[in-house]
Amino acid sequence: MRDLTNFGRNIRFEPRRRYAPRTDDEILQILNDHRGGTIRVVGAGHSWNPGIESQDVLIDLKHIRHMHVNTDRTCVTAGAGVRIGALLKHLSRRRLTLPSLGLIDRQTIAGAVATGTHGSGRHSMSHYVERMRIACYGADGTATVRTVDSGATLRAARCPVGALGVVLEVTLPCVPQYYVRERCRWRPGLDAVLEREAEAPLQQFYIMPHAWTYLAHERRVAATNRRAGGAALYRVYWLTLIDVLLHVCVKFCASLMRSRRLVHVLYRRLLPAFIFPRWRVTDRSDRQLLMRHDLFRHLEMEVFVPREHLAAAVDFVGEVLRAADDEDHELSPAVRSEVDSLGAGAALKGLRGSFVHHYPICVRRVRPDDTLISMASCHGMEGQGWYAISLITLTEPRERFLRVAAFLAGAMASLFGARLHWGKWFPLDAGLEGGQVVRCYPGLAAFREICDEFDPRGVFRNEFARRTLFSR
Repeated sequence: MRDLTNFGRNIRFEPRRRYAPRTDDEILQILNDHRGGTIRVVGAGHSWNPGIESQDVLIDLKHIRHMHVNTDRTCVTAGAGVRIGALLKHLSRRRLTLPSLGLIDRQTIAGAVATGTHGSGRHSMSHYVERMRIACYGADGTATVRTVDSGATLRAARCPVGALGVVLEVTLPCVPQYYVRERCRWRPGLDAVLEREAEAPLQQFYIMPHAWTYLAHERRVAATNRRAGGAALYRVYWLTLIDVLLHVCVKFCASLMRSRRLVHVLYRRLLPAFIFPRWRVTDRSDRQLLMRHDLFRHLEMEVFVPREHLAAAVDFVGEVLRAADDEDHELSPAVRSEVDSLGAGAALKGLRGSFVHHYPICVRRVRPDDTLISMASCHGMEGQGWYAISLITLTEPRERFLRVAAFLAGAMASLFGARLHWGKWFPLDAGLEGGQVVRCYPGLAAFREICDEFDPRGVFRNEFARRTLFSR
């Protein structure tokens, strides 16, 4: 049996047994046959942490791909192995779509829900789950199928991180297809970006490294459902310029040439010349809100911070990346004070001059989720909105990026109550690193109790799950 490798090529393992079942009965039989081992599930493999790793049993849900829209066209039920792109096409033929979309459509629906996948300006996909069928274990240790549709159990199942069992199908609401009006604009700073949120509630924005300028994708639902502004041409322009050409330039400057100076020139001189801020365009939501972010292999860590800490968190990330780029960079007084409060001066000194960040820092707003442990969970933090700060590297080897990212993860968890995306690189532990995971997720204790009910023997807990969710 050949090794299984994830999209980012940073996870590689060989399970003892690998299954690709087609029916519920087959899955229940697998669970009964391996109730004394460790079972994990793989979808699209579009994650950067070891959540799918199992040296024992791995279940591939690629054949569980049924889709059904209910008669009143208000919800859709999809098999766990359905890719989001296929589901969107299925809905589009009926002039419907999902209420929230992530940045790409290559993940399976179960994988996206399991990790809290999100877009910008709305809740994560997990928040919208209305019902879920899960193959798990009963109190007697026998495999069974449970339908979850209410209460704390549903809030746990909405973002289960693979710890409740094998998700068989997910039911989500669907909404009439809508169009999005978009404009890219350079903004002088964070305050200017946030001022536009009321008028552009779906916006996301990028912080350009080394230039430290802000580019906002100002987005809102269009007044009418029709294309405008040369939508087809805009898609070609964005695919060519950002999804392909920018990545090629980054790979050339940072990976091939390994040139700090070329990376600086790219963001300070070249990229601004190719952004057309006066271009307004309107297109269908599932075209306008998605990107081909999967064309180039990369590794990503995404950090969620509450709205009240966004400005300080953005400043902290920028200052740390400046110091990593330039060993002589003088930290701002605020960040220096934060680093000193953590006793992290020596750790930061070890990063100075070690890494040139080479990819735009994407920031997206996520509304509070009705879940227990999604990154935007409102459990115990009612009313709190969240912002996701994404850090990406296209270079290999990745050790220098990982050292900087790990420093940022630990420091931001302690300073700002930051949460890490469950589907991306995740260097924190539940019981280690000062207990950041436990401290940042008030719903974790309730989640653990429900996991114990669904999985009394801990069959679905691999090393990653034990390290991040169950370490005490």
